[in-house]
Amino acid sequence: MSSTTVLSAMVITCLVIVVLVALAKPLQGLFRFLLSGICGSALLFLLSRLGFAVGVNAVTFVVTGLLGMPGVAGLVVLSHFL
Repeated sequence: MSSTTVLSAMVITCLVIVVLVALAKPLQGLFRFLLSGICGSALLFLLSRLGFAVGVNAVTFVVTGLLGMPGVAGLVVLSHFL
């Protein structure tokens, strides 16, 4: 292997690491939003099976994804009063 190939591989590796580190924070936020939305939607589905009339749709997914458990509680209380 020539020194140019080794140097090129080291530069590309460093660039890949820099890009991954730069994207780590936004990807972590996206993963947390999706995980919270999925867990909240599953909880709303179980609550609807127990008699609480809360629909699972895109709006409730976004609310539970952004607010988490307080969002789920808010949706249940809101559905009770409406």
